[in-house]
Amino acid sequence: MVYIGIDLGTTYSCVAIIENGRPVAIHNDDGRNTLPSVVAFDDDEILVGNPALDCNTDMTNILYVPAMFHPDQTAATKKAIELAGLKLKYLLQEPTAAAIAYNEKKRLGNSKLLVFDFGGGYDIYKKPKLLKRLRIECRKAKESLSFSNKPINVHLDINDDYEINVKLTKEKLNELCSDLIRKSINYTDRALNMAKLSANNIDNVILVGGSTRIPEVQQKMASKFGKDKLKFDINPDEAVAYGAAIVANAIEV
Repeated sequence: MVYIGIDLGTTYSCVAIIENGRPVAIHNDDGRNTLPSVVAFDDDEILVGNPALDCNTDMTNILYVPAMFHPDQTAATKKAIELAGLKLKYLLQEPTAAAIAYNEKKRLGNSKLLVFDFGGGYDIYKKPKLLKRLRIECRKAKESLSFSNKPINVHLDINDDYEINVKLTKEKLNELCSDLIRKSINYTDRALNMAKLSANNIDNVILVGGSTRIPEVQQKMASKFGKDKLKFDINPDEAVAYGAAIVANAIEV
């Protein structure tokens, strides 16, 4: 029997299996290990992933996976898994799954590990079709600027008479994200306080979620915990699915 770990992310989803004793992400048809968490219903066709993201279907017919599951959403997720013909073994919180994946790889023993999960959660409302297109362009710019210093042009046609055309630099991206990054660091402080720990007590910090690739995020975390404590041994997009696959294979049915 094959057990799989599934990460239903807000922006992207990932599936992993255990192969030769190690977690491995399953490739999509396009060779990538993740796919957009989007489903679209276009006439009689069901589109999943990139085809759904790129289609012109009205956003009212597109479903995104919520980042924070309430009990009713959890129940709906379980039901969807059953309808897909899969047997659910366990629902695992994302940071816990990422911690399990990293510990499996590094065998940390009694050291203290902090998981910083900074994904792409969002809530679309009002003019959803337009916001969908704008968000896609902004996401592409964010991902490009996380790896390059070259300015990115964000272009969006609103209608025949109006368009958005903005040059976005890495400095501007950091400025726009500064408040969100600050709030995310504050959540880290709250977690440390609840655990009655300080940054000095933490031995390893792993970054999970695509937004942790933003250089400013990494710099803030390095400033808080120390650069040597930040670990990049595991793909932030795949860590949760890895941990889920490990747990699925470890738990007896």
